[in-house]
Amino acid sequence: MTGLNWQERLGQTCVQATLGEIRSIAGKMLDCGARFVALVVNQTKDGDLRLDWHWELNGKLYSVESTASLTTPLPSIVDIYCGADWAEREAHEYYAVTFEGRASTLPLMLPEGDPPGILLRHPGGRA
Repeated sequence: MTGLNWQERLGQTCVQATLGEIRSIAGKMLDCGARFVALVVNQTKDGDLRLDWHWELNGKLYSVESTASLTTPLPSIVDIYCGADWAEREAHEYYAVTFEGRASTLPLMLPEGDPPGILLRHPGGRA
């Protein structure tokens, strides 16, 4: 994982990244043999999104942290890690995020036709 300013924090190795760096980092993680673990999305108090992509390599957790506004399309890594499909679909349902490069985001748990964003904290959200 060269070229990034990784820091040890609470038993994991973390790095801050821009959204524009996510696909490149995902490619590097794949080249190293890392396993994609999760994409965790949370809404901050000011309404933006905190995003954490997690990988495991040789028993060690690597986390890439970023932020985005609710209307900013996120980079999809499904073409790099097919296992990210579920995580991206879940993020779409919970926070109504869109992913660049995805033709569609099929529902996971929401009934067909229900609007995404069930965990958003704003007038248009359902949480």
